[in-house]
Amino acid sequence: MHVFRNIVSAELERVLVASTTSAPRFSVGMMASVELARLDLAAEQLMDGIASGRTRLPLNPATAQAAAELATELRLHLIEGRRQTWLYHAISESELLGRAVTLSDPESLAGLLDPTQRDGLLSAVWLMLGDAPERSRRSATRVGIEITVGPARPTEGRARTMRVPIVVQTTGVARGRVDPATWDAMRKVGRHTDSQRGGSLWVEIDCVVDRPAER
Repeated sequence: MHVFRNIVSAELERVLVASTTSAPRFSVGMMASVELARLDLAAEQLMDGIASGRTRLPLNPATAQAAAELATELRLHLIEGRRQTWLYHAISESELLGRAVTLSDPESLAGLLDPTQRDGLLSAVWLMLGDAPERSRRSATRVGIEITVGPARPTEGRARTMRVPIVVQTTGVARGRVDPATWDAMRKVGRHTDSQRGGSLWVEIDCVVDRPAER
């Protein structure tokens, strides 16, 4: 029952995380959406109170302070949403990915991947970590993945697209133990090469995406 419960929990988490692949280039995550809904309700209640006359103008100091704090929180959420991509949210909002995956994407280029490429990358990472707890119990090596996205490069003879290199560097993941489905998922992202370095897998993906102005 314990094993079955873990399997169900992992599959439910994977379904929730996979929903991020359909998000816009920049967006807020699931947890941030809940917080934004709370802030939106608070703003609506404040504005309704002013419109109906229940809240008198000018606002008393306590209400004015609450309104200022509300505006600041909303502004911070909007600023964060302008730089956070689907991949950032997929990792940060997943218990499994959050503790094992490190993302470096300073230009937020992961947001340019199309839904098929996103699904392939997320599936590949998930599959590589699928039996991580089991491997960790058998070995002292901590299983982890570092994903580096960019910098972007132009594509020869194709002005509307550009190349986004993605490097997936693993710790404690041997190539011989990678599920064949992982390579199928990688092919959705782009052409890739892999090598074994220090007992771990290193994958370099050549991902071609549309330029932002063309999307």
